[in-house]
This record gives sequence, C-alpha cells and structure tokens, in this order.
Amino acid sequence: MSSFSREVAVMIAERQIQCADCVSDVDHCHDSLLRHADGSLECTGVNCVDLASSRHALSIDCTELQGGCGCVDATRDELLAS
Repeated sequence: MSSFSREVAVMIAERQIQCADCVSDVDHCHDSLLRHADGSLECTGVNCVDLASSRHALSIDCTELQGGCGCVDATRDELLAS
C-alpha cells in the first residue's frame, strides 16, 4: 500500500458518515416499516416506539418480503372460511 493510499484510508476512517436526520435532530427510525395484509404495522427495529410511516425511510408491504409473510396466508384462510 502506498503512502498516499494509507493517508486516504486514515482520512476516511477518521471521517464518520452521519445520518442527516440525526444531525438535524429529526424524529425518525433507521429501520423498515412493514404493512401487513390486515392493516397492522410492524417495524423491523426492536427499539422503535412510533410506527408512523413518516418516521421510516423504507415502508413496504409484507408480501414483498422474500418468502412472503404468514399473515397473508392467515388472511386468505379467514376470507375463505367466511
């Protein structure tokens, strides 16, 4: 590794990338919000205290999850039973 490369690596390591919302003290969550078929919401973050979609940069339907979501099957079964 050249001297220049080492200097660049040190500069990168010293400079931390910061979240703009954190720096601006904006109330937000870094995790993803899941919208379930029954209308309920779930955050992938264990410490999330507010499920408002405006707090989450990523909000997806649970059907978009790889492998799907069990709530879709449960909702389908409930509809078929009625």
